[in-house]
Amino acid sequence: MKRRSLAARLFTAQLLVIATTFIALLVTVVLIAPGLFLHHLRMTGEDSPVVQLHAQEAFETSVGLALMAAATVAIVAAILLSWFLARRVSRPITQLAASAEAVAHGNYDVVVTETGFGTELRTLSQSFQDMADSLATTDEARTQMLSDLSHEIRTPLATLEAHIDGLEDEVIPTTAATYHVMRGQVHRLRRLASDVRLAAQAQEHALDLHPTATKASDLVHSACALYEPRYRDKGVLLDDRSRHDREMVVRVDRDRMQQVLGNLLDNALRHTPAGGTVSVGCHQNGQAVEIAVTDSGEGIDPADVDRVFQRFQRLDTSRQSDSGGSGLGLTIARALVQSQHGDVTAHSAGLGTGSTFTIRLPQQTMPTKGTPPTR
Repeated sequence: MKRRSLAARLFTAQLLVIATTFIALLVTVVLIAPGLFLHHLRMTGEDSPVVQLHAQEAFETSVGLALMAAATVAIVAAILLSWFLARRVSRPITQLAASAEAVAHGNYDVVVTETGFGTELRTLSQSFQDMADSLATTDEARTQMLSDLSHEIRTPLATLEAHIDGLEDEVIPTTAATYHVMRGQVHRLRRLASDVRLAAQAQEHALDLHPTATKASDLVHSACALYEPRYRDKGVLLDDRSRHDREMVVRVDRDRMQQVLGNLLDNALRHTPAGGTVSVGCHQNGQAVEIAVTDSGEGIDPADVDRVFQRFQRLDTSRQSDSGGSGLGLTIARALVQSQHGDVTAHSAGLGTGSTFTIRLPQQTMPTKGTPPTR
């Protein structure tokens, strides 16, 4: 059985309302109006039955004609208005239904026309358009990530395959060095899989965050203390300059921010040669707290500073995949900070001049006992 459209249902409902109203008016006029007319006629002193009869007939005829004329105009106008309203209401809903069906079949490239018929429908149309755009962005990002991932895993897989074939053909000796290389590639694949998952969750704001009021200097101290041995082993000086700024407070997930700073410090260490310096400091900038990681390393072409946050971006031969990174560290860092209402930016005067990565977060006031922090 074919279901009727929304426009047909609305139009039918309007017709029923019109018909009910007309019947009620007709019954009211027929039952009440003649009696009231005769009552007022008798109050004038006119008691002739003939006069009363003719007067009543004249009243009923005139009222009936007037009622029919008014009812005809009203019914025609009501039908036209009901048809117009039904069409105006059903058209955007029909378009939304068609767009929803397209999205359900994987076509996110839909355009929902914004309707001016009511705030509710306008809001619904805009919300659906935003949802479709978000799904399109997410789908594109996942497609691109899968493409990038398939490219990134080729090198470790090819290395493992070559070593396995070499071991089978006894071309490669069975030594500790051989197994070290193979374990290194397995570790790289494991880290790549973990980082891809984390990057996807962070960019889609699907991480379970537990923000608390934390001193920015405490975040810096903890990260520097953790990475200082690695810096010392490579001969790079790690300079913690935040010890004089202990009152700046941010509301963040402490563990995730440690991961962000760890990624930035790891990136700085990879691209700073022995004898170089990496400094970490925090300062207030308006209503924000900025944590800056500055290195004296290779630097970045100013035209490429935004590209370093893209997945698997390596801007020169020094940033090859065998440098120890998965190519997702900076992507994850920015996504994690953006999930906490902040951002990460990069700056460099050019190649060979070092670079600075700056975390910018809204400043909070340190709450007193029993008082929630302000946003």
